Amino acid sequence: MTLRHLRLFAVVCETLSMTKAAEKLNMTQPAVSKAISELEAFYSVPLFDRIGRKLYLTEAGRKLLGFADTILSQYDESVTLLRDGTSFQSCRLCVNQTVGESVLASLCGDILKRYPEINLEVGVYNVSEIEGMLRNNACDIAVTDRMDEDFFTSEYLYSDSLSFYASERYTRRKSFSMDDLSGMRLLLREPGSGNRTAAEPFLRQMNKPSSAVWTGSADNVLYELALAGLGAALLPDSYMKNRTDSGLHRLAVTGMDIERRFYLVYVSGRYLNSGVRACMDTVRRFCRKER
Repeated sequence: MTLRHLRLFAVVCETLSMTKAAEKLNMTQPAVSKAISELEAFYSVPLFDRIGRKLYLTEAGRKLLGFADTILSQYDESVTLLRDGTSFQSCRLCVNQTVGESVLASLCGDILKRYPEINLEVGVYNVSEIEGMLRNNACDIAVTDRMDEDFFTSEYLYSDSLSFYASERYTRRKSFSMDDLSGMRLLLREPGSGNRTAAEPFLRQMNKPSSAVWTGSADNVLYELALAGLGAALLPDSYMKNRTDSGLHRLAVTGMDIERRFYLVYVSGRYLNSGVRACMDTVRRFCRKER
């Protein structure tokens, strides 16, 4: 069993087709099939169920794919690190939308102030994109929602509260009950987002009709809608902390305490260079102040 076998296996898993994998690898289909057969003989288990012309990963195949992804990413990283000494002082940091709009600028400023020699690359993505980038070694560390799978390590960093905000053009009131809020138009992040998920238990209690909820894919979209007097926007308090002259006021809703937790996430067991470890230490120190 060689790295070549694992690379072929990973591509077959991606395409679930010997023919498509062969095309992608610029190989013949029999050569790919032979390599998979050699892997199955080596491990003495079937890695795919073959039903008609379709392939389906077996449980053993899914387990091997997890090992293969880690082995291949660590091998590729070792080549990069040892051939390019500058990569020892690099870090690829990914954050989700809420972190990007609330603390990212201050966090990056802190990292670069402490370690100006580090080549810091930063990207803002949704949680599913971040998970894929971590798996594919396109990202070293992330500040995002917890990832419970054993493939990842998630270290708690800080919590952020969320509140509803509105302009006086929409309502001058400052205090509400949940019954009061149920009669208002709510401006919320899209279903599946971390902010929306944190609010779901309260939204179910209110049993809001869909026509009374507008959605946006970013906090700044909700902010602008609220500023125009079109509803009450659910926004992170950390996001609003930097907008003291925003023209929006916080709605105090009795019995509604919404909190979202953020984590430092990385692939368990993956090699982390000195630049990444330095950035991780800075992220931990910085986020202690956010707790």
